[in-house]
Amino acid sequence: MSKIPKPSSFKPSSRVVGKPLTTILENNVNGSKEAPASLLRPQPAYGFGLRRRSKSVTDLRNIIHKPLTDLAQLKTQFLKKDIQNENKPKCIIKANDKNVKPISAKNTGVKRIATANTNNGDGPPKPKVSKKIPDWDYKGRFHQLNEKFIYTQESLKVMKDKISEFEEIETHYNQIKAEAEELGEAKACLQEKCENLSLDNRKLKLEVDKLRIKLNLLENDHKELQKSASVLTEQNTKLTEENDMQSKNLVKLTESFSELTDLHTKLTKENEELTKSHKELFEKYNHFCEKNESLLVSLANANEKIKHFEEQTEQQKNDLNHFQAERRRLHNVIQDLKGNIRVFCRIRPPISSSELELLQCSISFVDHNGLEIRKTRESISQITGKPQEFKGEFTFDRVFPPESTQEEVFEDLAQLVQSALDGYNVCVFAYGQTGSGKTFTMQGGEELDQRGMVPRTIDLIFEAIKKFNNCGWNYTIQASFLEIYNENIRDLLNINNTQKLEIYHNEGKGSTVTNLTIQPIESAVELKQYMSLAHRNRATAATNFNEHSSRSHAVTKIYIEGTLEDQNIILKGTINLVDLAGSESAKVTINDERLTETKNINKSLATLGDVISALFCKSKHIPYRNSKLTYLLQSCLGGNSKTLMVVNIAPFEECFNESINSLRFAAKVKEVKTGSKRNKLVLAQPTMKL
Repeated sequence: MSKIPKPSSFKPSSRVVGKPLTTILENNVNGSKEAPASLLRPQPAYGFGLRRRSKSVTDLRNIIHKPLTDLAQLKTQFLKKDIQNENKPKCIIKANDKNVKPISAKNTGVKRIATANTNNGDGPPKPKVSKKIPDWDYKGRFHQLNEKFIYTQESLKVMKDKISEFEEIETHYNQIKAEAEELGEAKACLQEKCENLSLDNRKLKLEVDKLRIKLNLLENDHKELQKSASVLTEQNTKLTEENDMQSKNLVKLTESFSELTDLHTKLTKENEELTKSHKELFEKYNHFCEKNESLLVSLANANEKIKHFEEQTEQQKNDLNHFQAERRRLHNVIQDLKGNIRVFCRIRPPISSSELELLQCSISFVDHNGLEIRKTRESISQITGKPQEFKGEFTFDRVFPPESTQEEVFEDLAQLVQSALDGYNVCVFAYGQTGSGKTFTMQGGEELDQRGMVPRTIDLIFEAIKKFNNCGWNYTIQASFLEIYNENIRDLLNINNTQKLEIYHNEGKGSTVTNLTIQPIESAVELKQYMSLAHRNRATAATNFNEHSSRSHAVTKIYIEGTLEDQNIILKGTINLVDLAGSESAKVTINDERLTETKNINKSLATLGDVISALFCKSKHIPYRNSKLTYLLQSCLGGNSKTLMVVNIAPFEECFNESINSLRFAAKVKEVKTGSKRNKLVLAQPTMKL
């Protein structure tokens, strides 16, 4: 059996299209004589790999130079040639082409249709060419006819595209032709206008020439007139200037004559007045000479009095210094009689309406120095089961009831401030349970009458300095602010200070803290500003007894140095204002952080109690180093200092036990006896003994 021939493997060639004909026509209208090269070359047939039957090529260069009216005829000729060539099978047109080689069938006894096609690279691919198919090979004949049918359809489609292109070219040609006719008419109209304008231009040139001649004549006349006018103007200017000069001279002469007349009159009057005043001055001169002689005598007497007054002033100044020294001595004697460690007790009143509802202790005041405190209701003894009543009686240097004011509390402290100005070390600290009013006693409130011990001390220091300045004293003030929080020292003026703060004790100078900021102070306002900054930087937290409880021991130290230049004496004093943290039971703390704070606070306060007990018992060893608080206050508690302790208690029955503990501790402090020494430095031998 013969094998079925394979389908054709050649593909339709891509359509080659040059520049559209409309472009060629536009170039012809615009006057271009050169035809595009794409149209001058032979155009390939629109077949599927088949060559043109005829090798003749229409020369489009001849078409371009012909009139455009032959476009329809040219279109018809192209269509006729393409239709004639397309009606013939392409296999017949190029059957004898040398490039086409028939495909020999294998020795199977069946002839095969040639399917190969060679292409030498010139033009589109050639159609398949085969030998004549026998009549009995229906499949081969069917395949051949099918290929012809497909090619015919493609050729028909190409011809339709050509017809549509020619129609578009014809439409575009008609448009160009209409535009060319319109442009021709416009050109004729413009040529006519141009001729008319040329005639008008010639007429205007003649008129311009005439006017130029007239203009030249007028310009010559104008120049002559200008010359004559300039001559007359110069003459007129000279005459005007001469006239002005004469007028000015006349005015000046008139004015000078009137001035001379006035001057003569004035001089006559002045001469009369001078003659009169000369007589008066001569009389006054005689009078002043007599008065001067008497004043010289008075001046001699006054100089003698001034010398006497200076001697008296110097004597009074020396007496004043002596009296000041005597005052300081007597003031110190009075303070020593009162005790170098004094204890005040202050009971704070209920503040809010909720505190008024709390059950209060029964507190009675025996006098200004004693009080008795007891519970309002009886308590049951856990041992006997019987009701028992507990009361405590305490005596201090001064007891302040709830209605006492800040000014009353400060009256006795003011005497200690004077001692600091006289060269003594003074320490004031507040002790008591949390919420008992320690910070209010030391710092006070916002109102003027609620100022605490610290701001009142500051005001009193600078008021006293003003008075002493009149007596020849010069004072310099410095201040430092620190707190002891969880046994760590913090600089309240420089909370970001990374340097280690350590306490050093010197028997002569007292306790000092290394790397602590000591700020020079010029006024009370400046010191209060630093005090406010330190108060804001202080550690506070909420507890069961106080919403803003102080969780550290704050120490404000004021350095006072007074110099009397006439006597070469320097007095150095200090004031330590200590606001202790509140003591409370560790069972009522809020969280672990508050528990740690409470432990450290109670430890330092317990150490303070041990120090007081050791001082009371006059032990050889005083445990100052067991706490940084006691080590810092070593010179205040048992050294060269005048100390005032203000114990604060709350009047509520729920605080009864803490109040009793505070009162017992204060009573023990009151029994401690210490000595004090004035820090006096004599630079040279004084002129007078103090």
